[in-house]
Order: sequence, then C-alpha cells, then structure tokens
Amino acid sequence: MNQDQPDEIVRLLNSLGVDAYRGATQLNIIESDNGNHDHVLSRVTSLDKFVTRYPHEARYLIDHVVYLPVNKSVPFHELDRICQALSVAMASGGRDSQLRHPALHANVRLKSKL
Repeated sequence: MNQDQPDEIVRLLNSLGVDAYRGATQLNIIESDNGNHDHVLSRVTSLDKFVTRYPHEARYLIDHVVYLPVNKSVPFHELDRICQALSVAMASGGRDSQLRHPALHANVRLKSKL
C-alpha cells in the first residue's frame, strides 16, 4: 500500500477492529510569516551548517500521522494484534479481500480513548 494514503490505512485498520484515527493533533511546525525561515540563525556563522529551509519532512510526518489505540494499560497480546493488523493493512495494497487474516477478526474492538 502507498503510505501516502493515511486515510486508507485508517479505514483498513478500522475494518480489522482497530480504532485508528486521524484528525485533531497538537503537532505542528513553526513557519516564518515573511518566508525567511533562517533569518535568526543566519547571523551566527558557527550555526551555518544547522540552518535549514522549510521543514518538508516534518510537514509530511504531520500530514500522515495515524493514531492507534495504544496506552500503558493495553495488554501485550492486544498490542501484538494491533501490530499484526497494521502489518496486514500496510501490505494489503488497499484491497479488502486481502484482509482475511483469522487472528485479526476476534470479536474485540479496540477503542481509542477519544
């Protein structure tokens, strides 16, 4: 599956009983208002090697984040099932017919806390 389709990954995970979601996040990048992203660091020559331009990688990650129902109280066997479902969803190529893994179709729905 193309990892550039996070909504499809969420849909497939949901069909496998994992309450994955996208949406509200507190993740963000700080962008310059005037388009000059490195105006402060450019005055300090010793930091030249750290001066970067627009944080494309950070933007990509934020735009593609998928939240899973994982917290410290989730038992290890459920974490294994979530990981297995994620592996199946990522390998399915977006075809629901590939989602017939019997261990994933327990009558348990893993709900997020939101």
